[in-house]
Amino acid sequence: MLTSSALTVAALALSGGDVRYGAPPDTGPYAHDARSVSAAARGAPLQRAPASAIQSSPDSAAIHERARRLQSRFESNRLRYLPRTLGGGHPDCDEVIGRLCIWDDGDDGWTPRPEPEKIVALRTELLAALDSLAREIPGDHWVFGQRIRYLVEAGRLEDAASLADRCGLPDRWRCDAYLGYVRHRQQSIHGAEQAFRRALDAMPARIFADWTDPEPVLGRDLRRWVSEQPDSAAAMDRLWMLADPLFLAPGNDRWSAHMSRWSYAMSSEEARNPYRMPWGDDLEEVTVRYGWPVAWERSWRTGGGTGYSVSGLDYPGEFRSFPPLEVLDWGRERVEPVVWELRDGHARTKHSPPYLDSLSVLEGQIGRFWRRNGVLVMGAWESPRLERADLAPDATVDPAELRNRIVAGVAHGAGPGPLAAPPLRAGLFVEQDGALGVDVRTTVAAGGPVRLSALAPWSDWGVVSLETWSPETRRAHRLRAGMGFRYIMPDLLTLSDLLLLETGAEPAGPAEVAEVLRTSTEVAGDEPLTLAFEVYGLRSPSELADFRAWVEKSDEGFLTRAVRWLGFGGDREQVMIGWEEGGPERRGPLFRTFSIGLPDLEPGKYEVVIEVTARGHAPLGARRAFTVR
Repeated sequence: MLTSSALTVAALALSGGDVRYGAPPDTGPYAHDARSVSAAARGAPLQRAPASAIQSSPDSAAIHERARRLQSRFESNRLRYLPRTLGGGHPDCDEVIGRLCIWDDGDDGWTPRPEPEKIVALRTELLAALDSLAREIPGDHWVFGQRIRYLVEAGRLEDAASLADRCGLPDRWRCDAYLGYVRHRQQSIHGAEQAFRRALDAMPARIFADWTDPEPVLGRDLRRWVSEQPDSAAAMDRLWMLADPLFLAPGNDRWSAHMSRWSYAMSSEEARNPYRMPWGDDLEEVTVRYGWPVAWERSWRTGGGTGYSVSGLDYPGEFRSFPPLEVLDWGRERVEPVVWELRDGHARTKHSPPYLDSLSVLEGQIGRFWRRNGVLVMGAWESPRLERADLAPDATVDPAELRNRIVAGVAHGAGPGPLAAPPLRAGLFVEQDGALGVDVRTTVAAGGPVRLSALAPWSDWGVVSLETWSPETRRAHRLRAGMGFRYIMPDLLTLSDLLLLETGAEPAGPAEVAEVLRTSTEVAGDEPLTLAFEVYGLRSPSELADFRAWVEKSDEGFLTRAVRWLGFGGDREQVMIGWEEGGPERRGPLFRTFSIGLPDLEPGKYEVVIEVTARGHAPLGARRAFTVR
């Protein structure tokens, strides 16, 4: 399972005092983090132009200032009642952004404590006061932004949606931006996308450039890749599509989350925050890259002293959503698929899908057979099993989070009777040039086999995604890999992917292969492997080809394989087969299956390799990884 530690952000020391260990909260200071961010100033923060609306009269200006004082007082009082924990200092920064020190704190089991009732009451009072003031200055976008942000923070999403729907700000794009933010938090991703696109179409050019700038969220290698593409805007659209955690889920919540972070940052300009520092470019960048904390805690310094620090905390389940460069940076000669690995550790940006608690790696296999009108893509895997603990409603979770977790037909609080596992959603997808060339969906039983296939259009390169998702348990698994879908000339000698079949399977032809694909790449040490492949470009039975297949350890280097090839250093011949035959009777693919025994291999990772050599052609090879348990 993919795990990710909580991200911590803390404030570095400000000139004139220590931000982390300041005066009591009612005198004014504050700090943050669960992504832990520590903030210390290295000079004054870079500030954008003031966000508050220019008031049309002295009365409206006074009302606006009254709203700002109320918001500032709430944030000061919030600090007084934050949950307390022992702590002190912070580890080395993984990254410093302006006044902020950021590190992954290593706690992958952190969960937020219940918010103190006093803070809930103070926020309710603030919202009531802002509602009253807003009736006197209805066009003040700063006041409107505070109302939206604090309603969402309080979990009052329906009230926030109603307010956003009634928005009457002169700059209508702000209304749509805040509506998109609320819809995203409601998990109405399509609604959020529509609202954000309206906002982007209408917002000023300078703000549009900021909100669509890839620099905050892309590493140096992906920024270079985008800049090298003929159409950089289309390349960025493709990256956003691939950043979508699950094609099974409606909409692209990674893109709507990015827009939501910008909306949150917009509402935070000129507003006080628990970091006890003016809003600046560094806070904006941290918000856009990592989001805003889901909870706050106040830590007291260990070893004596009366100072404290405030940490803003994020859920540890966040992950890197953008693809690694190797999945995109294909070459004309590349044949083997490139697996997209979900990597742990500190990343430039992270995302936690609102509908998931965990996203794990799917163990399965993907294969391609070439056809006259496209590439047949096949995927096979075992759907994950659901344990009883996965199905039980969690009474500690906010009711808004439970709506998709309760199994159909089982009421919350029902007796301890048996819980039937709901079906899982499963899908096979092929992304090509920023669009889904293949979109196959089904429902499957938990713990059962999944075999899907579809014809993908010709394309230089694409990304295949195998996915399963249980909305009820908020768990998903996926396997993504980049690979080619290029058209192959009929007379070009080529080899398909090598596919693992169920032991002893004897498909009559390639049309039956998808139904007998092995759903697990784990095998017993003495279990024979059954495999299938196709050869293209052999023109007749008189054109002979030499076939050899063997098994080798995955971690063997080139020199080790060369030594084995020369006949030294091992008994490779005991797990090797070979034969010779000609091409098919009629022009077309030569389909073959074969079995190869495993002579009590030790547990570990291996590959079965096939090599095809025809007269006048360079040898062709294909591999399939498997694990001996």
